[in-house]
Amino acid sequence: MNRAKVDTQRDERAKRESQIVIDAERAAREAKTAKLRELRLAAQAAQEPDPTRRKTARRGTASKG
Repeated sequence: MNRAKVDTQRDERAKRESQIVIDAERAAREAKTAKLRELRLAAQAAQEPDPTRRKTARRGTASKG
């Protein structure tokens, strides 16, 4: 049986080009993830109550303590 002739230069070029695309996609995905993480952390910080303010009981409600 004869083996098919392999164009190694073409194969190597295709590997390089695909690696460039994969690296670019990975960088874009990581940037998007970092941006979404920052937005999520900012939203969580905005929802948390201010730790310096004291919680006061509302009028007309019994305290639980």
